[in-house]
Amino acid sequence: MDAAMPYRIASAPCSFGVDDVLTDDAWMPEPDEMLDWMLGIGYTGTELGPRSYLGVGADAWARLFRRNLALVGSFLPLHFAHAETFASELGWLRDRTLEVKAASPDDSAPFIVLCDALDDPDRRRWSGRIAEHPEVVLDRAAADAFRDRLHRAGEVVRAAGLRAVIHPHAGTHLETDAEIERIVDGLDPSLVGLCLDTGHFAYGGGDPAARIRDYRAVLQHVHIKDFAPHVLARVRAADGGLVEALKAGCFPALGDGATDFGAVVRALRAAGYDGWLVVEQDRSLRKEDTRADLVAQQRRNLAVIRAAGA
Repeated sequence: MDAAMPYRIASAPCSFGVDDVLTDDAWMPEPDEMLDWMLGIGYTGTELGPRSYLGVGADAWARLFRRNLALVGSFLPLHFAHAETFASELGWLRDRTLEVKAASPDDSAPFIVLCDALDDPDRRRWSGRIAEHPEVVLDRAAADAFRDRLHRAGEVVRAAGLRAVIHPHAGTHLETDAEIERIVDGLDPSLVGLCLDTGHFAYGGGDPAARIRDYRAVLQHVHIKDFAPHVLARVRAADGGLVEALKAGCFPALGDGATDFGAVVRALRAAGYDGWLVVEQDRSLRKEDTRADLVAQQRRNLAVIRAAGA
């Protein structure tokens, strides 16, 4: 990508407190006001968010089309680590993929952002300290089976006319730097690419900028998120897990954590990455959070990543 060309930057509903992980927010914005905020701040695309939040199919399409907002992705978790449930989920994946396609304005090319399911109690419980609990780590055979199922999911997505990426995520079987490396090694990018989330990679012990360089051959989508290691350390000391870390703010506003976004952007340009950057914050909303404060924070997030060279 030409170093002088700015990246296309999207937002996501989770930055505005709308997601499937932290569901007990004190309040939630209406979909139309959230999209109007994104547009007014200067974002040019969005991911879909929880199913039906923006509407299903034509309803979501109309909301995005009216605002000339691109649809860049949809987050769809499956049980890649569990053979007994995975086969039955492929039909669900096909149906959701077709819904995403129907919601996409004509100039959009959204990714199906695959993720391992977030409902394993042990992985959620020991999230952030997996190295201390090897009993919850997949062995080599199970990891190979995980990758095989990932490729099968990619085939379903490709047959529906879209592209798939895998999103390593805290609280899943794909959290630590070592777990990510084991799955990415052998990944067929014609079926499934990599979605590198700077916050989740750092949470798992990886260096996002270094991993952009390492995984450039499979890198197809990027989520921009900050990470506060001191917050995770405090949660670990209190014997907390994934939910506690998220609510404590381990993924703060951009610029409030430890991520070197300048290094991230330089690595992306050196790798020739020319896709979207999706700003995500993984936040929950409290009673004292106002609409004005929420908009101001997301405007600041955009300013931070632009100032980093994006």
